[in-house]
This record gives sequence, C-alpha cells and structure tokens, in this order.
Amino acid sequence: MHYSSHSARPGDCVMTTSGVVASRAAQGSAWNDGGVAPLDFVRDGIWTVGVAMPTGPTPGGRIPCTLASIVADDAGGVHVIDPGSGSDDNLAALATALEGSGHRLDQVRSIIVTHLHHDHLGLAERLRDVSGAPIVLHRDEQAALDRLAADRPSVETERARLLGWGVPAERHTEILQLVGRSATPVLLRADVVVDDGQLLDVPGRRMRAIHTPGHTPGHLTVVDEDTRLVFTGDHVSPVLHPGLGLGGDDGHNPVLQYQRSLRRIIDLGVDEAVPGHGYRFVGLAQRCAEHAQHHQRRTDEVASALDSSPGASIFEVASRLTWSVGWENLAGFTLVSALQQTAMHADAVRSR
Repeated sequence: MHYSSHSARPGDCVMTTSGVVASRAAQGSAWNDGGVAPLDFVRDGIWTVGVAMPTGPTPGGRIPCTLASIVADDAGGVHVIDPGSGSDDNLAALATALEGSGHRLDQVRSIIVTHLHHDHLGLAERLRDVSGAPIVLHRDEQAALDRLAADRPSVETERARLLGWGVPAERHTEILQLVGRSATPVLLRADVVVDDGQLLDVPGRRMRAIHTPGHTPGHLTVVDEDTRLVFTGDHVSPVLHPGLGLGGDDGHNPVLQYQRSLRRIIDLGVDEAVPGHGYRFVGLAQRCAEHAQHHQRRTDEVASALDSSPGASIFEVASRLTWSVGWENLAGFTLVSALQQTAMHADAVRSR
C-alpha cells in the first residue's frame, strides 16, 4: 500500500468479502476480530503466524497483521516467507513463533520475500543480521528497489504528473505535501535473486518461484509442489483486492500484467493458499477469478468514460467513476491513488 510506489496510502487495497473458505477457523476469527493471527500448523513442517503491522490496523481498521510462513527443510534448517514489518517487537514475536514450531533463529537458512512493501520486507534485514540467512527476492523486484533508490520523488516531477493528469491547480497542494513520505526500504539488497520457474534452495522440498507481476513489478508467488500449497503474498488475498502498480514503473502496464499473472495461478490447479493478509484458504482459482473480475470492471468503466469523452483528462475520467467512499470524499493519499489507478486502466484500454 504505497503512494506513487513510495508511501502508504489507504486507497490501494479494497476490502472485500469473497466466497473462499478459511482453512483454519482460528485465523479467520483473528482477522474478523482485528487481531494478530496465532501460530498455526499447516502441514508437513509448515506453519503460519501473524506479524503485527507497524502502527496497528490501517485507516480502515481492517489489516492488523501480515502472515509470515515458517517452512522446515530436510537438513535441520527453516525458511521464513515474508517476515513482516521491521521492529524489535516483531523480531521477538517471530523468534517466539519459531520456538513454537520447534526451531530457533540461528536455524533460519533463507528469508524469502514476495515483494518490496515494508509490511512484508521490513523485518528481513533484522532477521538476516541475527541469523546470517540470505534474503531472497525475484530479480525484477530487486531491480524495482534499485529504481526507487535511484529515482527519489520530487515536487517538480510530481507537479508535472498532476498537470499531465489534468488535476486542477487548487488540488495540487494536498498531493504535493505527500512527496517523499516513504514506507519502502529502498536501499535493501537481496543476497539471492531468483527467476521465474526456479526452484528455491529449500532442501527436501520442491518450492518453485513464480513471477506474478501486477501488485509490484517483481512480485513473487511460491508454490510448494509436494504439499500443493501456494504462498501468494499480496497477489491473491481472501480479504482484499490488491492495488496495482505499487512498486514503481518498469515500462509494463500493471493491470495487464496482473490479469496474466492471475491466469498463471489458476493454471497451477492448486486449491489452497497462504496469503500475505487474512487467513489460509481454499478456493484459490475462484478467488483469482474474483480479483480478475474486480479489475476488469474498473477497466470497462474507464473504457466507457473514454468512449463518451475521448479527450477527457485522467482527473475528469476518475471523477466519473464509482468509488467506494464517493469521489467527493477522496483527498490526499486516496485522491492520488484513484488517479494513478485510473491512469493505469486508461493505458490498459488504449493497449487493446
């Protein structure tokens, strides 16, 4: 959830109810109660545990934690997927969860991160420091981090973007004051970068890296081929529709990338997933279809607006769309989020 790929913004993920079923009642109950999910045994040396968000729930009051996964290998080591937000308290909580799974911090052999957002990546460096384990990212996600580090936002570039979108001058101040507010650890360097289809170094397990861009350019989904379980990060979630294009511009349209990535996950033929937020669930293909329909509805709505007014600016198109809180109530983070999402969908329409 990041503003212009740099700062948190509440409008990027849309809370939703889905037809999927929680695999464990305890995790579903924790989410519904706004609590941090307890340590939960999944199967065959795999556990999940909630890791608290840095400042508690987000403005909607609905995201108390991320889900970290603990995966034991056949060589006495353990691997952590998406360790969560960076804080001493979260490191202590993760150490407790490792103990609950029968492991220690010094047994961590790799830190596998699905994408660059702080609520998934933030604890990785602390965990690397205490365990010596390498941080693993998809190659394109490291490239995205490198671009963010080299291309810090400026008031000048953001003003130019607002002018290009046709944003009225009286709305500029509320957006320009947000420039530079970053929640992403843009200086982080992974120790290992992986490519699409590559098997991860987890002895005794066939855990395959699947490149699923859309939410961010190098978003990584991990498939455990033996247990038929998919670790989806923020690509697929039972409790929200992920925002798109939240890791900087890599020259590809995130809307089109996301739709292709969803089809790849459906084609896996795997039914159970561990997401980055919410709870472990069954019905993965169904949820992918719901995400695809959600974003296609927005693309179709933008297409209709452009058909009726081909020369309309992004601001004008956005003002004609349906927003859950109402267009008139969008301001600051939520306004620029709406504009950025509209611009991506408009580009997808023009790419047809």
